[in-house]
Amino acid sequence: MKKKVVSLLLVAAMIMTMLAGCGKDSGSTDTGSSDDGDGSVTKTEIGEYTEEDPYHLVFSYVEFYEQDDDARAAVQDAINAKMIPEYHIEVELLPLQYADYQSTIQLMLSGGDDLDVMPIFYTFASSWINMGGIYDMAEFMDTEEGKAIVEALGEENANVGSMNGVLYGFPANKESVELGGLCMRADVCDELGLTEKYGLEANKDAYDGTYYDWSVAEEIFAAVKAARPEMTPLYMYNSDQLVRFKFFDELVDGFGVLDWEADHASTKVVNKFETETYKEAVTMLADWYDKGYIFEDAATDTQGTASMMKAGNTFSYLTAIKPGFLAEAEAANGGKCYAMYFGDHKEGGLSTTNVSFFNTGISANSQDPEMAFKFVSALYADAELMNLWQNGIEDTNYKVLEDGTAFFVEGEDGSNYAYHQNTGWFMGNQFNSYVWNDGSKSADYWTLLQSHNDWAEYSPAFGFMWDSTDYSTEVTALQNALETYRAALHTGSVGLDKVDETIQKLNDALYAAGLQDVMDAKQEQLDKWLAEQK
Repeated sequence: MKKKVVSLLLVAAMIMTMLAGCGKDSGSTDTGSSDDGDGSVTKTEIGEYTEEDPYHLVFSYVEFYEQDDDARAAVQDAINAKMIPEYHIEVELLPLQYADYQSTIQLMLSGGDDLDVMPIFYTFASSWINMGGIYDMAEFMDTEEGKAIVEALGEENANVGSMNGVLYGFPANKESVELGGLCMRADVCDELGLTEKYGLEANKDAYDGTYYDWSVAEEIFAAVKAARPEMTPLYMYNSDQLVRFKFFDELVDGFGVLDWEADHASTKVVNKFETETYKEAVTMLADWYDKGYIFEDAATDTQGTASMMKAGNTFSYLTAIKPGFLAEAEAANGGKCYAMYFGDHKEGGLSTTNVSFFNTGISANSQDPEMAFKFVSALYADAELMNLWQNGIEDTNYKVLEDGTAFFVEGEDGSNYAYHQNTGWFMGNQFNSYVWNDGSKSADYWTLLQSHNDWAEYSPAFGFMWDSTDYSTEVTALQNALETYRAALHTGSVGLDKVDETIQKLNDALYAAGLQDVMDAKQEQLDKWLAEQK
Protein backbone atom coordinates (compact mmCIF):
# COMPACT_ATOMS: atom_id res chain seq x y z
CA MET A 1 0.00 0.00 0.00
CA LYS A 2 1.17 3.50 -0.74
CA LYS A 3 0.46 6.22 1.78
CA LYS A 4 -2.84 7.88 1.06
CA VAL A 5 -2.29 11.58 0.33
CA VAL A 6 -4.55 14.13 -1.26
CA SER A 7 -3.71 14.47 -4.93
CA LEU A 8 -2.71 17.80 -6.44
CA LEU A 9 -5.94 17.87 -8.38
CA LEU A 10 -7.97 17.35 -5.24
CA VAL A 11 -6.04 20.07 -3.45
CA ALA A 12 -6.71 22.46 -6.34
CA ALA A 13 -10.36 21.54 -6.32
CA MET A 14 -10.59 22.15 -2.60
CA ILE A 15 -8.94 25.59 -2.95
CA MET A 16 -11.35 26.56 -5.73
CA THR A 17 -14.30 25.41 -3.62
CA MET A 18 -13.07 27.43 -0.64
CA LEU A 19 -12.62 30.55 -2.77
CA ALA A 20 -16.00 30.15 -4.36
CA GLY A 21 -17.63 29.67 -1.00
CA CYS A 22 -16.17 32.71 0.80
CA GLY A 23 -18.82 34.41 2.92
CA LYS A 24 -21.27 31.51 2.74
CA ASP A 25 -21.63 27.87 3.78
CA SER A 26 -19.82 25.91 1.13
CA GLY A 27 -21.21 22.56 2.32
CA SER A 28 -17.75 21.04 2.87
CA THR A 29 -16.55 19.99 6.32
CA ASP A 30 -13.01 19.53 7.59
CA THR A 31 -13.28 16.96 10.37
CA GLY A 32 -9.59 16.76 11.26
CA SER A 33 -9.11 13.20 12.46
CA SER A 34 -12.76 12.58 13.26
CA ASP A 35 -14.98 10.00 11.62
CA ASP A 36 -18.48 11.43 11.45
CA GLY A 37 -19.46 9.79 8.17
CA ASP A 38 -20.88 12.93 6.52
CA GLY A 39 -18.71 12.74 3.42
CA SER A 40 -16.00 14.88 4.95
CA VAL A 41 -12.28 14.34 4.95
CA THR A 42 -10.62 12.34 7.72
CA LYS A 43 -7.20 13.78 8.42
CA THR A 44 -4.29 12.23 10.26
CA GLU A 45 -0.68 13.33 10.53
CA ILE A 46 0.12 11.04 7.61
CA GLY A 47 -2.76 11.36 5.20
CA GLU A 48 -6.27 12.47 4.30
CA TYR A 49 -9.06 10.05 3.44
CA THR A 50 -12.53 10.31 2.00
CA GLU A 51 -15.31 7.99 0.98
CA GLU A 52 -13.94 8.13 -2.56
CA ASP A 53 -10.36 7.62 -1.43
CA PRO A 54 -10.44 5.56 1.79
CA TYR A 55 -7.53 4.18 3.75
CA HIS A 56 -6.89 0.55 2.77
CA LEU A 57 -6.53 -1.48 5.98
CA VAL A 58 -5.38 -5.10 6.27
CA PHE A 59 -7.04 -6.85 9.20
CA SER A 60 -5.47 -10.19 10.10
CA TYR A 61 -7.03 -12.61 12.57
CA VAL A 62 -7.06 -16.32 13.31
CA GLU A 63 -9.92 -18.20 11.69
CA PHE A 64 -10.45 -21.10 14.08
CA TYR A 65 -13.32 -22.57 12.06
CA GLU A 66 -13.50 -23.12 8.31
CA GLN A 67 -15.48 -20.50 6.38
CA ASP A 68 -16.83 -20.44 2.84
CA ASP A 69 -14.61 -18.18 0.71
CA ASP A 70 -17.50 -16.61 -1.20
CA ALA A 71 -19.43 -15.98 1.99
CA ARG A 72 -16.40 -14.33 3.57
CA ALA A 73 -15.95 -12.12 0.51
CA ALA A 74 -19.60 -11.05 0.78
CA VAL A 75 -19.08 -10.23 4.47
CA GLN A 76 -16.01 -8.18 3.58
CA ASP A 77 -18.13 -6.23 1.09
CA ALA A 78 -20.80 -5.67 3.76
CA ILE A 79 -18.17 -4.47 6.23
CA ASN A 80 -16.86 -2.00 3.66
CA ALA A 81 -20.36 -0.79 2.83
CA LYS A 82 -20.36 0.41 6.42
CA MET A 83 -16.71 1.28 7.06
CA ILE A 84 -15.96 3.30 3.93
CA PRO A 85 -18.68 5.96 4.33
CA GLU A 86 -18.55 6.05 8.14
CA TYR A 87 -14.82 5.68 8.83
CA HIS A 88 -13.17 6.22 5.42
CA ILE A 89 -11.55 2.80 5.88
CA GLU A 90 -11.58 0.01 3.31
CA VAL A 91 -11.04 -3.30 5.10
CA GLU A 92 -9.20 -6.26 3.65
CA LEU A 93 -9.83 -9.41 5.71
CA LEU A 94 -6.75 -11.59 6.11
CA PRO A 95 -7.75 -14.83 7.88
CA LEU A 96 -4.93 -17.05 9.19
CA GLN A 97 -4.87 -20.66 10.31
CA TYR A 98 -3.87 -21.11 13.93
CA ALA A 99 -1.06 -23.54 13.07
CA ASP A 100 0.50 -20.92 10.77
CA TYR A 101 -0.41 -17.80 12.71
CA GLN A 102 2.89 -17.11 14.48
CA SER A 103 5.15 -17.86 11.52
CA THR A 104 2.97 -15.92 9.07
CA ILE A 105 2.82 -12.78 11.21
CA GLN A 106 6.55 -13.03 11.94
CA LEU A 107 7.35 -13.18 8.25
CA MET A 108 5.00 -10.32 7.43
CA LEU A 109 6.51 -8.12 10.12
CA SER A 110 10.09 -8.83 9.11
CA GLY A 111 9.31 -8.56 5.40
CA GLY A 112 7.51 -5.22 5.63
CA ASP A 113 4.28 -6.67 4.19
CA ASP A 114 1.03 -4.72 4.22
CA LEU A 115 -0.43 -5.32 7.67
CA ASP A 116 -2.37 -3.02 9.97
CA VAL A 117 -4.36 -4.77 12.69
CA MET A 118 -3.24 -8.14 14.01
CA PRO A 119 -3.76 -10.60 16.87
CA ILE A 120 -0.94 -10.76 19.42
CA PHE A 121 -0.70 -13.83 21.65
CA TYR A 122 0.90 -12.72 24.89
CA THR A 123 3.89 -15.07 24.64
CA PHE A 124 4.84 -13.51 21.27
CA ALA A 125 4.66 -9.92 22.49
CA SER A 126 8.23 -9.57 23.75
CA SER A 127 9.92 -10.85 20.59
CA TRP A 128 7.68 -8.82 18.27
CA ILE A 129 8.24 -5.67 20.34
CA ASN A 130 12.01 -6.23 20.39
CA MET A 131 12.12 -6.71 16.64
CA GLY A 132 10.27 -3.41 16.18
CA GLY A 133 7.20 -5.11 14.76
CA ILE A 134 4.51 -3.68 17.05
CA TYR A 135 3.23 -0.09 17.09
CA ASP A 136 2.92 1.52 20.54
CA MET A 137 -0.71 2.66 20.82
CA ALA A 138 -0.23 4.72 24.01
CA GLU A 139 -0.21 8.00 22.06
CA PHE A 140 -3.82 7.42 20.97
CA MET A 141 -5.35 6.71 24.37
CA ASP A 142 -6.44 10.31 25.00
CA THR A 143 -8.41 10.39 21.76
CA GLU A 144 -12.14 9.68 21.50
CA GLU A 145 -11.27 6.28 20.07
CA GLY A 146 -9.02 5.51 23.01
CA LYS A 147 -11.66 6.59 25.49
CA ALA A 148 -14.16 4.28 23.77
CA ILE A 149 -11.84 1.32 24.34
CA VAL A 150 -11.46 2.25 28.02
CA GLU A 151 -15.22 2.51 28.34
CA ALA A 152 -15.63 -0.99 26.89
CA LEU A 153 -12.85 -2.71 28.86
CA GLY A 154 -12.40 -0.62 31.99
CA GLU A 155 -9.23 1.27 32.88
CA GLU A 156 -7.28 -1.73 34.22
CA ASN A 157 -8.05 -4.10 31.36
CA ALA A 158 -7.57 -1.46 28.67
CA ASN A 159 -3.96 -0.98 29.77
CA VAL A 160 -3.06 -4.57 30.64
CA GLY A 161 -1.46 -5.32 27.26
CA SER A 162 1.75 -3.44 27.97
CA MET A 163 5.39 -4.46 28.11
CA ASN A 164 8.49 -2.35 28.66
CA GLY A 165 6.39 0.80 28.34
CA VAL A 166 4.82 -0.28 25.03
CA LEU A 167 1.01 -0.57 24.84
CA TYR A 168 0.99 -3.41 22.35
CA GLY A 169 -2.57 -4.70 22.45
CA PHE A 170 -6.04 -4.78 23.96
CA PRO A 171 -7.58 -7.98 25.31
CA ALA A 172 -10.91 -9.28 24.13
CA ASN A 173 -13.88 -8.33 26.27
CA LYS A 174 -14.83 -11.76 27.59
CA GLU A 175 -15.04 -13.79 30.78
CA SER A 176 -11.58 -13.89 32.31
CA VAL A 177 -11.78 -15.12 35.89
CA GLU A 178 -11.40 -18.89 36.18
CA LEU A 179 -13.61 -19.94 39.06
CA GLY A 180 -13.24 -23.69 39.14
CA GLY A 181 -14.74 -26.82 40.55
CA LEU A 182 -16.26 -30.12 39.47
CA CYS A 183 -18.57 -31.19 36.71
CA MET A 184 -20.39 -34.29 38.01
CA ARG A 185 -22.79 -36.88 36.63
CA ALA A 186 -26.31 -35.91 37.69
CA ASP A 187 -27.63 -39.48 37.87
CA VAL A 188 -24.98 -40.54 40.39
CA CYS A 189 -25.51 -37.36 42.43
CA ASP A 190 -29.24 -38.11 42.55
CA GLU A 191 -28.62 -41.74 43.49
CA LEU A 192 -26.27 -40.87 46.37
CA GLY A 193 -28.33 -38.01 47.79
CA LEU A 194 -25.72 -35.43 46.83
CA THR A 195 -28.25 -33.42 44.85
CA GLU A 196 -30.41 -32.73 47.88
CA LYS A 197 -27.50 -32.41 50.32
CA TYR A 198 -25.74 -29.66 48.33
CA GLY A 199 -28.75 -28.09 46.64
CA LEU A 200 -27.64 -29.07 43.15
CA GLU A 201 -29.96 -28.04 40.32
CA ALA A 202 -30.19 -28.55 36.57
CA ASN A 203 -28.55 -25.67 34.67
CA LYS A 204 -27.37 -24.06 37.92
CA ASP A 205 -23.89 -22.87 37.05
CA ALA A 206 -23.78 -19.13 37.81
CA TYR A 207 -21.53 -18.35 40.75
CA ASP A 208 -23.25 -16.69 43.70
CA GLY A 209 -20.41 -16.82 46.21
CA THR A 210 -21.18 -20.36 47.35
CA TYR A 211 -18.12 -22.60 47.24
CA TYR A 212 -16.79 -25.64 49.07
CA ASP A 213 -13.46 -26.67 50.50
CA TRP A 214 -11.73 -29.50 48.67
CA SER A 215 -12.21 -31.71 51.73
CA VAL A 216 -15.91 -31.79 50.77
CA ALA A 217 -14.92 -33.09 47.34
CA GLU A 218 -12.97 -35.88 49.02
CA GLU A 219 -16.08 -36.87 50.96
CA ILE A 220 -18.01 -37.02 47.70
CA PHE A 221 -15.31 -39.13 46.04
CA ALA A 222 -15.38 -41.56 48.96
CA ALA A 223 -19.16 -41.93 48.65
CA VAL A 224 -18.91 -42.54 44.90
CA LYS A 225 -16.16 -45.14 45.29
CA ALA A 226 -18.12 -47.00 47.93
CA ALA A 227 -21.33 -47.07 45.91
CA ARG A 228 -19.83 -47.44 42.43
CA PRO A 229 -16.46 -49.23 42.80
CA GLU A 230 -16.27 -49.69 39.02
CA MET A 231 -16.36 -45.93 38.47
CA THR A 232 -13.44 -43.49 38.77
CA PRO A 233 -14.53 -40.66 41.09
CA LEU A 234 -12.25 -38.05 39.47
CA TYR A 235 -10.90 -38.13 35.95
CA MET A 236 -7.60 -36.33 35.46
CA TYR A 237 -5.33 -36.60 32.45
CA ASN A 238 -1.90 -35.45 31.27
CA SER A 239 -2.64 -31.75 31.30
CA ASP A 240 -1.57 -29.28 33.95
CA GLN A 241 -4.70 -28.74 36.04
CA LEU A 242 -3.07 -27.48 39.22
CA VAL A 243 -4.68 -24.06 38.63
CA ARG A 244 -8.01 -25.65 39.55
CA PHE A 245 -6.74 -26.07 43.11
CA LYS A 246 -4.42 -23.15 43.77
CA PHE A 247 -4.06 -19.76 42.12
CA PHE A 248 -0.61 -18.28 41.61
CA ASP A 249 0.11 -15.20 39.57
CA GLU A 250 2.37 -17.11 37.21
CA LEU A 251 4.04 -13.91 35.95
CA VAL A 252 3.77 -15.39 32.45
CA ASP A 253 5.77 -18.64 32.65
CA GLY A 254 5.46 -19.89 36.24
CA PHE A 255 9.17 -19.75 36.99
CA GLY A 256 9.06 -17.21 39.77
CA VAL A 257 5.48 -16.43 40.85
CA LEU A 258 3.42 -14.47 43.36
CA ASP A 259 1.88 -16.81 45.94
CA TRP A 260 -1.57 -15.23 45.85
CA GLU A 261 -3.13 -17.93 48.02
CA ALA A 262 -0.71 -17.16 50.87
CA ASP A 263 -0.87 -13.37 50.56
CA HIS A 264 -3.10 -11.52 48.10
CA ALA A 265 -0.99 -8.37 48.41
CA SER A 266 2.53 -9.80 48.13
CA THR A 267 4.80 -8.67 45.30
CA LYS A 268 7.69 -10.93 46.27
CA VAL A 269 8.70 -13.31 43.49
CA VAL A 270 9.02 -16.83 44.92
CA ASN A 271 9.69 -20.32 43.65
CA LYS A 272 6.22 -21.83 43.34
CA PHE A 273 7.53 -25.34 43.76
CA GLU A 274 8.97 -24.55 47.19
CA THR A 275 5.82 -22.97 48.62
CA GLU A 276 3.52 -24.58 51.16
CA THR A 277 0.68 -23.72 48.80
CA TYR A 278 2.15 -25.98 46.11
CA LYS A 279 3.07 -28.76 48.52
CA GLU A 280 -0.43 -28.75 50.01
CA ALA A 281 -2.01 -29.18 46.57
CA VAL A 282 0.21 -32.00 45.29
CA THR A 283 0.06 -33.80 48.65
CA MET A 284 -3.74 -33.75 48.53
CA LEU A 285 -3.70 -35.13 45.00
CA ALA A 286 -1.25 -37.90 45.94
CA ASP A 287 -3.49 -38.86 48.86
CA TRP A 288 -6.52 -39.00 46.58
CA TYR A 289 -4.62 -41.07 44.06
CA ASP A 290 -3.51 -43.59 46.70
CA LYS A 291 -7.14 -43.90 47.83
CA GLY A 292 -8.25 -44.71 44.29
CA TYR A 293 -10.17 -41.50 43.69
CA ILE A 294 -8.14 -40.37 40.66
CA PHE A 295 -7.97 -42.14 37.30
CA GLU A 296 -5.02 -44.51 37.55
CA ASP A 297 -3.57 -43.60 34.12
CA ALA A 298 -3.88 -39.84 34.71
CA ALA A 299 -0.17 -39.14 34.20
CA THR A 300 -0.19 -40.50 30.65
CA ASP A 301 -3.82 -40.42 29.49
CA THR A 302 -4.88 -37.94 26.79
CA GLN A 303 -8.47 -39.08 26.01
CA GLY A 304 -10.12 -35.98 27.42
CA THR A 305 -13.13 -35.49 29.64
CA ALA A 306 -15.91 -35.89 27.05
CA SER A 307 -14.76 -39.37 26.01
CA MET A 308 -14.51 -40.58 29.60
CA MET A 309 -17.88 -39.14 30.62
CA LYS A 310 -19.61 -40.61 27.57
CA ALA A 311 -18.06 -43.99 28.32
CA GLY A 312 -19.78 -43.90 31.70
CA ASN A 313 -16.75 -44.92 33.72
CA THR A 314 -16.01 -41.63 35.48
CA PHE A 315 -18.06 -39.53 37.89
CA SER A 316 -16.46 -36.08 37.67
CA TYR A 317 -13.70 -33.93 36.27
CA LEU A 318 -12.00 -30.63 37.12
CA THR A 319 -13.03 -27.59 35.14
CA ALA A 320 -13.50 -23.84 35.04
CA ILE A 321 -17.18 -23.06 35.48
CA LYS A 322 -19.14 -20.06 34.23
CA PRO A 323 -22.73 -19.19 33.30
CA GLY A 324 -23.83 -21.42 30.43
CA PHE A 325 -21.18 -24.01 31.23
CA LEU A 326 -23.58 -26.88 31.98
CA ALA A 327 -25.41 -26.73 28.66
CA GLU A 328 -22.12 -27.01 26.78
CA ALA A 329 -20.81 -29.72 29.12
CA GLU A 330 -23.94 -31.83 28.79
CA ALA A 331 -23.81 -31.63 25.01
CA ALA A 332 -20.18 -32.78 25.05
CA ASN A 333 -20.59 -35.40 27.76
CA GLY A 334 -23.79 -36.97 26.48
CA GLY A 335 -25.75 -36.69 29.73
CA LYS A 336 -27.07 -34.48 32.50
CA CYS A 337 -24.50 -32.92 34.83
CA TYR A 338 -24.29 -30.74 37.91
CA ALA A 339 -21.65 -28.15 38.75
CA MET A 340 -20.09 -27.38 42.15
CA TYR A 341 -17.61 -24.61 42.87
CA PHE A 342 -14.57 -25.48 45.03
CA GLY A 343 -11.65 -23.42 46.25
CA ASP A 344 -9.90 -21.63 49.09
CA HIS A 345 -11.40 -18.19 48.54
CA LYS A 346 -14.76 -16.67 47.73
CA GLU A 347 -13.20 -14.60 44.96
CA GLY A 348 -11.03 -15.66 42.06
CA GLY A 349 -7.66 -14.21 41.13
CA LEU A 350 -6.95 -12.23 37.99
CA SER A 351 -3.42 -12.03 36.61
CA THR A 352 -2.16 -10.22 33.53
CA THR A 353 -2.26 -13.34 31.39
CA ASN A 354 -5.78 -14.33 32.53
CA VAL A 355 -6.99 -11.23 30.75
CA SER A 356 -4.26 -10.40 28.24
CA PHE A 357 -4.38 -13.69 26.36
CA PHE A 358 -4.92 -12.87 22.70
CA ASN A 359 -4.72 -9.12 22.10
CA THR A 360 -5.67 -6.75 19.30
CA GLY A 361 -2.71 -4.64 18.21
CA ILE A 362 -1.25 -2.65 15.34
CA SER A 363 1.65 -3.71 13.15
CA ALA A 364 4.59 -1.35 12.80
CA ASN A 365 4.13 -1.96 9.05
CA SER A 366 0.89 0.05 9.10
CA GLN A 367 1.04 2.95 6.66
CA ASP A 368 -1.18 5.01 8.98
CA PRO A 369 -1.37 3.73 12.58
CA GLU A 370 -3.92 6.40 13.50
CA MET A 371 -6.38 4.97 10.98
CA ALA A 372 -5.57 1.47 12.15
CA PHE A 373 -6.36 2.60 15.72
CA LYS A 374 -9.74 3.89 14.59
CA PHE A 375 -10.51 0.39 13.32
CA VAL A 376 -9.25 -1.21 16.54
CA SER A 377 -11.50 1.11 18.53
CA ALA A 378 -14.45 0.18 16.34
CA LEU A 379 -13.95 -3.49 17.20
CA TYR A 380 -14.66 -2.52 20.82
CA ALA A 381 -17.21 0.27 20.39
CA ASP A 382 -19.16 -0.41 17.19
CA ALA A 383 -21.62 -3.28 17.61
CA GLU A 384 -22.50 -3.35 13.91
CA LEU A 385 -18.89 -3.96 12.90
CA MET A 386 -18.42 -6.67 15.54
CA ASN A 387 -21.58 -8.47 14.42
CA LEU A 388 -20.62 -8.28 10.76
CA TRP A 389 -17.18 -9.72 11.41
CA GLN A 390 -18.37 -12.39 13.81
CA ASN A 391 -21.79 -13.39 12.53
CA GLY A 392 -21.88 -12.20 8.95
CA ILE A 393 -24.88 -10.68 7.16
CA GLU A 394 -28.23 -10.69 8.91
CA ASP A 395 -30.84 -12.94 7.25
CA THR A 396 -28.11 -14.39 5.03
CA ASN A 397 -25.72 -15.90 7.57
CA TYR A 398 -27.81 -15.54 10.73
CA LYS A 399 -31.20 -14.45 11.96
CA VAL A 400 -32.18 -12.44 15.01
CA LEU A 401 -34.62 -14.32 17.24
CA GLU A 402 -37.58 -12.82 19.05
CA ASP A 403 -35.64 -12.46 22.31
CA GLY A 404 -32.83 -10.53 20.64
CA THR A 405 -30.38 -13.41 20.43
CA ALA A 406 -29.06 -14.76 17.12
CA PHE A 407 -28.79 -18.15 15.44
CA PHE A 408 -28.19 -19.75 12.06
CA VAL A 409 -30.62 -19.13 9.20
CA GLU A 410 -32.96 -21.91 8.15
CA GLY A 411 -31.12 -24.81 6.54
CA GLU A 412 -27.81 -24.11 8.27
CA ASP A 413 -26.35 -25.34 11.53
CA GLY A 414 -22.97 -25.93 13.11
CA SER A 415 -22.06 -28.49 10.46
CA ASN A 416 -22.91 -26.70 7.21
CA TYR A 417 -22.87 -22.94 7.81
CA ALA A 418 -21.28 -20.66 5.24
CA TYR A 419 -20.02 -17.99 7.63
CA HIS A 420 -19.80 -17.91 11.43
CA GLN A 421 -16.55 -16.94 13.16
CA ASN A 422 -17.58 -17.69 16.78
CA THR A 423 -14.38 -16.06 18.09
CA GLY A 424 -15.57 -13.04 20.03
CA TRP A 425 -13.48 -14.30 22.94
CA PHE A 426 -10.40 -13.79 20.79
CA MET A 427 -10.41 -10.17 19.60
CA GLY A 428 -12.68 -7.18 20.07
CA ASN A 429 -15.72 -6.72 22.29
CA GLN A 430 -17.66 -9.96 22.52
CA PHE A 431 -20.23 -8.27 24.74
CA ASN A 432 -21.12 -5.95 21.85
CA SER A 433 -22.27 -8.78 19.58
CA TYR A 434 -25.45 -10.82 19.59
CA VAL A 435 -25.66 -13.67 22.07
CA TRP A 436 -25.43 -16.78 19.92
CA ASN A 437 -28.32 -18.93 21.06
CA ASP A 438 -28.30 -22.64 20.35
CA GLY A 439 -31.08 -23.09 22.90
CA SER A 440 -28.77 -22.95 25.91
CA LYS A 441 -28.26 -19.20 26.33
CA SER A 442 -30.57 -16.37 27.27
CA ALA A 443 -30.50 -12.80 26.04
CA ASP A 444 -28.82 -11.67 29.27
CA TYR A 445 -25.88 -14.05 28.82
CA TRP A 446 -23.29 -11.28 28.41
CA THR A 447 -24.55 -9.66 31.60
CA LEU A 448 -24.15 -12.98 33.42
CA LEU A 449 -20.56 -13.31 32.17
CA GLN A 450 -19.75 -9.77 33.25
CA SER A 451 -21.17 -10.56 36.69
CA HIS A 452 -18.94 -13.65 36.75
CA ASN A 453 -15.91 -11.42 36.15
CA ASP A 454 -16.97 -9.21 39.03
CA TRP A 455 -16.07 -11.98 41.49
CA ALA A 456 -12.40 -11.55 40.66
CA GLU A 457 -9.70 -9.80 42.65
CA TYR A 458 -6.78 -8.36 40.74
CA SER A 459 -3.25 -9.54 41.46
CA PRO A 460 -0.99 -6.70 42.69
CA ALA A 461 1.09 -7.36 39.55
CA PHE A 462 -1.88 -7.02 37.20
CA GLY A 463 -0.62 -5.25 34.10
CA PHE A 464 2.98 -6.42 34.50
CA MET A 465 4.38 -8.55 31.67
CA TRP A 466 7.68 -10.35 32.23
CA ASP A 467 10.07 -9.95 29.32
CA SER A 468 12.06 -13.17 29.15
CA THR A 469 13.88 -12.33 25.92
CA ASP A 470 17.32 -12.41 27.55
CA TYR A 471 16.52 -15.63 29.40
CA SER A 472 15.01 -17.76 26.65
CA THR A 473 17.66 -20.47 27.06
CA GLU A 474 17.04 -20.71 30.80
CA VAL A 475 13.26 -20.75 30.38
CA THR A 476 13.49 -23.62 27.91
CA ALA A 477 15.74 -25.56 30.31
CA LEU A 478 13.31 -24.85 33.16
CA GLN A 479 10.36 -26.09 31.13
CA ASN A 480 12.23 -29.31 30.36
CA ALA A 481 13.09 -29.80 34.04
CA LEU A 482 9.49 -29.24 35.12
CA GLU A 483 8.13 -31.58 32.48
CA THR A 484 10.21 -34.42 33.91
CA TYR A 485 8.20 -34.35 37.16
CA ARG A 486 5.03 -32.39 36.39
CA ALA A 487 2.64 -35.17 35.37
CA ALA A 488 3.41 -37.38 38.37
CA LEU A 489 3.11 -34.52 40.87
CA HIS A 490 0.13 -32.74 39.33
CA THR A 491 -2.03 -35.86 38.94
CA GLY A 492 -1.13 -37.43 42.30
CA SER A 493 0.30 -40.52 40.65
CA VAL A 494 3.67 -39.88 42.30
CA GLY A 495 2.19 -41.46 45.43
CA LEU A 496 1.98 -39.94 48.89
CA ASP A 497 5.23 -41.51 50.09
CA LYS A 498 7.19 -39.93 47.22
CA VAL A 499 5.86 -36.36 47.32
CA ASP A 500 8.65 -34.76 49.37
CA GLU A 501 11.38 -36.61 47.54
CA THR A 502 10.01 -35.73 44.11
CA ILE A 503 9.48 -32.06 44.98
CA GLN A 504 13.10 -31.89 46.10
CA LYS A 505 14.30 -33.49 42.86
CA LEU A 506 12.21 -31.02 40.88
CA ASN A 507 13.63 -28.03 42.71
CA ASP A 508 17.19 -29.29 42.39
CA ALA A 509 16.66 -29.59 38.63
CA LEU A 510 15.08 -26.14 38.40
CA TYR A 511 17.88 -24.38 40.22
CA ALA A 512 20.44 -26.24 38.13
CA ALA A 513 18.62 -24.94 35.03
CA GLY A 514 18.95 -21.30 36.16
CA LEU A 515 15.80 -20.66 38.17
CA GLN A 516 17.44 -18.22 40.57
CA ASP A 517 18.74 -16.02 37.75
CA VAL A 518 15.30 -15.96 36.16
CA MET A 519 13.60 -15.13 39.45
CA ASP A 520 16.07 -12.33 40.19
CA ALA A 521 15.55 -10.77 36.76
CA LYS A 522 11.79 -11.11 37.06
CA GLN A 523 11.79 -9.45 40.49
CA GLU A 524 13.92 -6.61 39.14
CA GLN A 525 11.53 -6.02 36.24
CA LEU A 526 8.50 -6.24 38.55
CA ASP A 527 9.97 -3.79 41.06
CA LYS A 528 10.69 -1.32 38.28
CA TRP A 529 7.16 -1.69 36.93
CA LEU A 530 5.63 -1.23 40.38
CA ALA A 531 7.66 1.95 40.92
CA GLU A 532 6.36 3.34 37.63
CA GLN A 533 2.75 2.79 38.74
CA LYS A 534 3.08 5.16 41.72
